Amino acid sequence: MSEELRVVKSEEKKVPTYLIGLLGTILIAAFIFTLKNYEPARNIILTGGVIVYPFSFLILALISKYYGFKEARKSVFISALIYVSFIIIMMIGIFPLSNIETSTYSSFVQYIFANKSFTIGNFIIYYPILGQFFSVLIAYVVSHLLFATIYNAVSKFTIDYLAVGLSLFIAYILDRLIYMPILFIDGLITESNTFDYLIKCLTSEFIAAIMITILIIIIYTLLTTIKNAIRKN
Repeated sequence: MSEELRVVKSEEKKVPTYLIGLLGTILIAAFIFTLKNYEPARNIILTGGVIVYPFSFLILALISKYYGFKEARKSVFISALIYVSFIIIMMIGIFPLSNIETSTYSSFVQYIFANKSFTIGNFIIYYPILGQFFSVLIAYVVSHLLFATIYNAVSKFTIDYLAVGLSLFIAYILDRLIYMPILFIDGLITESNTFDYLIKCLTSEFIAAIMITILIIIIYTLLTTIKNAIRKN
């Protein structure tokens, strides 16, 4: 095998930057909408991130299939770093404005940081709600690494879309089990939220997880079928 051919094959195994960027964007969007709740049906309460967040599993499924486990794992860590970098950049970006007595900062920034701040001397430093920040980050990293690991193991022994479905369902359930308690921990401590409300939200997220798993499998199957058809032609 020539050196030129080796280089081409190596490059083909690298995940395109836009896919990793899309993972990071979805994670940021999930964070922004986390505190917004929806009640699509009676006693069904969903966090806002449920609209966009599950599609990160779809992207990771495609990365796992076409680029392998190592690239999928690397993509999870890089996208998590994009998420953390975004929060830090936002904090630094509003630092000068937030300390000008006559200035105000945008409603977008107020929404992200919920007016959480502390002072060092005469300086005000704004930061995100820690439960919101860490719930998204920890749940994302743990569940998506688990998804990639299960898919890598199971896909060798069963039909591809079944491997995706099984991996997604297990990983997404774990994601919610990590995400919801961390998100609500401050409210439970201060008693602004009740344990019953947490259970209701968690149950709602489980119901959504089942429906979303089916939707992601359908979309994944369509995308891979189209891609395979294009390759044959």
